[in-house]
Amino acid sequence: MKQALFASITASIVMVLAAIAQDSEIEAAKRVLESTAQAYKSAVALHDTLSYVVTAPGSEQETKTEEYSFGPNGTILVKNALLEATAVDGKLYLTQSDVPDRYVATAFSGDFGTDLRRVAGDSSLFEPPSVAMHSGKSLDACVDTFRFNLLAPLRIAGYRHVSSGAGEDDVRFVADNGELTVAIDSKTHFFKTVSFEVKPPNAPEGFLVCVKGTFSPQVLAGSKATITFTPGSRGAVENLADLSSPRLAAGSLAPDFELENLDGKKIALHDLRGSVVVLDFWATWCVPCWRALKETDAVSRWAVVEKLPVAILGVNTLEQGSDAKEKLNRLRQFWKSQGFTMATLLDPESKMFKAYGNPGLPSVVLVSPDGTILHYHEGAFPEMEQKLRREVQDNLRHR
Repeated sequence: MKQALFASITASIVMVLAAIAQDSEIEAAKRVLESTAQAYKSAVALHDTLSYVVTAPGSEQETKTEEYSFGPNGTILVKNALLEATAVDGKLYLTQSDVPDRYVATAFSGDFGTDLRRVAGDSSLFEPPSVAMHSGKSLDACVDTFRFNLLAPLRIAGYRHVSSGAGEDDVRFVADNGELTVAIDSKTHFFKTVSFEVKPPNAPEGFLVCVKGTFSPQVLAGSKATITFTPGSRGAVENLADLSSPRLAAGSLAPDFELENLDGKKIALHDLRGSVVVLDFWATWCVPCWRALKETDAVSRWAVVEKLPVAILGVNTLEQGSDAKEKLNRLRQFWKSQGFTMATLLDPESKMFKAYGNPGLPSVVLVSPDGTILHYHEGAFPEMEQKLRREVQDNLRHR
């Protein structure tokens, strides 16, 4: 009896000490993050490049980069290979690399993250933690920027100091669907590295996306600190969805195709004449594709209920792996896990993807009943389902 009581008391003490230790780590992590926020806030101008590698089932490892800059008078620049957002002179400008003749222009409230989400939704661009810290946002708001549009709301979970080398402070975060660690230089208090793994919402069992990245911050001065935007001869549009790529020009003939679906049935574009055809290019490893697929599947359900002459088709492409059977099983498992009702076509050698001009992922192409291109959208965008519905309805009205 005494032994059991002693064991219970000991276990309780251990739990209390563990909780105290964890609380101590969290407080230490907060102090480090606050010092980091002060370092970025104190810098008048800074440029940073995040080089990172994404690993996911069925994907090739590829190094990607994103660039962040902030300068005097609240100017900000954030860009990746596809999109570029510039905040300057009370305006937020958004450009797309393959659309040289247009740009989005909207009012800039001073809150870069909020304005970017309003214009670009959950696109590949998001507010970097360094920009949020420089803007003087609260610690909770800054922590939220580490989500990378993938992780569930983050919680600070731990801290450790690494004294080897130049020294760094590691802060660990946890979420319901993954965890993340950021390393901070102990002297400059700027970010050094970031790594995380995440199970995206509704992902099949065992599907994890892993990211490892390195920051390269540089404090700027003089002319290098200047951030500007020059429209030139480009025309302004109101939203991201209007930045349609010229690679698939409206009115041009849509390339024909004949591909199998997951059940082995062949579907050809020429057999769909008389219907508006919506093609959604995707891959299992492309997490932004998942959101786009949900939007197009919602359009498909709507078209069925309304009994409209519309065919909505996913097109799986750029899928990696040499084992055809394993790839097919992966695709079937993914499609079933998402509960999609629309069909998806298999483009195993990416020939259809290339025929349609190598659009990025995700991409949505609308083809008119006469077989010509109606619209082309690269990337997910705000109010995607509503936008696609309107484009379908507009075409059916003018037939």
